[in-house]
Amino acid sequence: MKKSRLVTLVISGALLAGCEDRPVNRDWQYGDQPLTNNTYSPGHGYWHAPYHDWFPYPYNSYYPGQGYYHGGNYSMTPHASDIISSRPSSSSSSRGTSGSISRGGFGRGVSGLS
Repeated sequence: MKKSRLVTLVISGALLAGCEDRPVNRDWQYGDQPLTNNTYSPGHGYWHAPYHDWFPYPYNSYYPGQGYYHGGNYSMTPHASDIISSRPSSSSSSRGTSGSISRGGFGRGVSGLS
């Protein structure tokens, strides 16, 4: 086999291995217990109970010039919800899918962090 073909195969294999959509370790210590707003878990972030997902910033935290952060968005007023706790499902990803960080393959990264 020619050297350039071998290099191409090695690089192609590395790219394919990096593109796998491996499941993130969802084995957090809370088990089946409901999580309250702003429960923090390293590698996941802050739990936003009304949105049933993890986010990089605490629920209803205020940032000057942007507003109150909740569910991956900012608003001028805090989010009001009767839901103060909820359970993660098997589809809850690491730090959410609603404007958060994902740790798989190429083409993914930080989003929704205005």
